[in-house]
Amino acid sequence: MEQSLVIIKPDGVVRRRVGALVIDALLKRGYSVKAFKEMVVSDALAKMHYAVHKDKPFFPWLVEFITSAPVVAIILEGEGVIEGVREALGATFVQKAAPESLRGRYGIWAGVNIAHASDGPDTAAEEIALWKREAGLEEEAGAEEKAREYIGRYIHGETDYTGEIRAIVRDAIAKKDTSEGVLKKLEELLSKDADDIPQDSVRRLARVIFDFIHEEVEKA
Repeated sequence: MEQSLVIIKPDGVVRRRVGALVIDALLKRGYSVKAFKEMVVSDALAKMHYAVHKDKPFFPWLVEFITSAPVVAIILEGEGVIEGVREALGATFVQKAAPESLRGRYGIWAGVNIAHASDGPDTAAEEIALWKREAGLEEEAGAEEKAREYIGRYIHGETDYTGEIRAIVRDAIAKKDTSEGVLKKLEELLSKDADDIPQDSVRRLARVIFDFIHEEVEKA
């Protein structure tokens, strides 16, 4: 059976209900959960995971983003799981993702896009080996139960601040507003559904998104 590494990124984990909705949607496609772990990504692992981009100008930002707050690392298994997960997530760039896709519904902006998913069998094998070796991600019999417990803990209610966060980012870029007020608004909204997430992590994630806004303004 084919396997894929799926990582719910900090913007999905800090927004607890959104992360649970994304995981639930993937499991409803019939894939088996072979490994499931919430963790903080080390700087070293982030650099190895994104090594293909190491010579690109956005590489430091990628590392800062994925290490800013906890992620959930998942190994999914099933027929056609690699293509199926990527289809469910939608285009990598949030603004290009179909509205009905997971990124179209819950992604924030550009590469602040909820999740990573392996893009092919060879990449999946390499990524899974890396995360097993460097992050202690283990395949275990109880992984599916862990995933369903996670979903059950966070999926309830109506909480979803995606629209508000998107509007802050969009308007700040359009108005070239890089004031501390924008950062404060991001922190406030990201804190609203961040159960059990350290406030320092929420602040770091807000700062990483704010830094992205700043870079976009400078490029304009």
